[in-house]
Amino acid sequence: MSVADQVQTRPTRDPALALWIVAGACWLAMVGLLVTADINIANHDVVIEQSHLWLPLRLLAFSGAWLVMIGAMMLPSTVPMVRMFWAVSARQPHPAPARTAFMASYLLVWVGFALTALAGDTTVHWTVHHSEWLRDREPLILAATLTLAGVYQLTPLKDACLRACRSPLSMVGQHYRSGAGGGWRVGFAHALNCLGCCWALMLVMFATGVGSLLWMLGLTAVMVAEKTTRPGARLVRPVALGFIAAGVLLALPVLLG
Repeated sequence: MSVADQVQTRPTRDPALALWIVAGACWLAMVGLLVTADINIANHDVVIEQSHLWLPLRLLAFSGAWLVMIGAMMLPSTVPMVRMFWAVSARQPHPAPARTAFMASYLLVWVGFALTALAGDTTVHWTVHHSEWLRDREPLILAATLTLAGVYQLTPLKDACLRACRSPLSMVGQHYRSGAGGGWRVGFAHALNCLGCCWALMLVMFATGVGSLLWMLGLTAVMVAEKTTRPGARLVRPVALGFIAAGVLLALPVLLG
């Protein structure tokens, strides 16, 4: 029986409502962190520079805050894929392990990205600290990040990942196997495509200091539109040009001043 047949013949409870509730709770948590200034635990500067906490504890707090942010920003764009996997996995006698593995692999990929970005940011901070020229021109770092995000928007890899995310039936059909291993396989493949769509946009979030609700809302809207709607394909180029223009406008006064 094909995946399409399984979807049609095995109705299951729609997980979309639960996903939106979790995403909403994560947004409320982010607002609470911003209001109380506890959002600093997700700031790379705090993890790198504060020494009153054991480093593993700082990394754990950082990862937890990033999971909340991922829940707020990425869950809305994963609803179509999760609904498809829930429908297909309902044919298994015990679908819970497969579904748990699916979500765990997705979250693991994004925590891995956050820690990798943190390592890269540590390198950038070290470089700035040892370069007087960069210390005097720190806005160039954000300008470079915006420009990188804009250029990446126009690459074939971004386009391929977006097409995969917009075709959840094809993704499940290609990677689905029964059991927890199958859930992990589908979740990991989906997470890699999701990462391929959004890593540069999330890097912008990282570069802005993880403390702007406006940036979060704007980037979430862009990612949801790009990944889940056909009109979203027409959004890619304007967003790219906007980021590149912002990067250039931010860099020029610094370089010419």
